[in-house]
Amino acid sequence: MARNSNKRERLVASAKRLIHRQGYARTTLADIAREAGVPLGNVYYYFKTKDALAQAVLTERAENFEVQVRRWDTLDDPRRRLLALLAELPCPDRKIIARYGCPLGSLCQELDKSRSTLALQADGIVRKQLQWVAEQFRQLGRNDAEELGLQFMASLHGIHLITNVLNDPSVVDSQLARLRAWVESV
Repeated sequence: MARNSNKRERLVASAKRLIHRQGYARTTLADIAREAGVPLGNVYYYFKTKDALAQAVLTERAENFEVQVRRWDTLDDPRRRLLALLAELPCPDRKIIARYGCPLGSLCQELDKSRSTLALQADGIVRKQLQWVAEQFRQLGRNDAEELGLQFMASLHGIHLITNVLNDPSVVDSQLARLRAWVESV
């Protein structure tokens, strides 16, 4: 059983990497199988369609965010929670961000054109992040928590986008420093 689970995990991990680097539309099940070292025929045992595999990728991303939230929520101060989020970017490798952008943001942008169930699932993850961020500002006593949450998330996703456009990993660090300073001042 563990061996099967290992194949499934490898397929999901490979799908995450390839979808981030190539985009969802350009990534095939054959690409994912090859990268995961799993025969293509075996993929269908775990995932009947590419959409089912993408759904598993999104489910894992959502679960990872929930795990992070539980850890951040143990911190006693909402400002420290926001700073913890900034310290734990979903893709810590700045060179990967510079080359491919934000793993979730890029996928959301691509899928949003279809308005499919997958698009709604991806958007749901970002919406949960936005709600959590706004809640931190609410706990700081801010009446404009929703707007501050939007500003925070727009800045964070904008950092990924501009880093990608400029293909410059240093943008992440300089702009995250500015965003951290902003959080400290709010």
